[in-house]
Amino acid sequence: MRTAPAQATVRRFWPNQPDLFGYVIAAPGGWAFSYKPGEDDDEAVFHLETHPIRLGEYITLTEPDGQRLPFRVASLKPLG
Repeated sequence: MRTAPAQATVRRFWPNQPDLFGYVIAAPGGWAFSYKPGEDDDEAVFHLETHPIRLGEYITLTEPDGQRLPFRVASLKPLG
């Protein structure tokens, strides 16, 4: 991911908000989803280094304000 960030993209979509597109980045203490340069919008991904993202499993994101949000992985799409 560090050498080819375009291969680790993310899309954030909430009801009534525009979609955000970004990357998985190396962050202090692990990994994060980032949608623009700087750390202000980064969402830390809990234990991504030891828990791969798999269909049907859960990941926990920590919002920039510290709120933790669990998500179930509903789809994955290969590049290409």
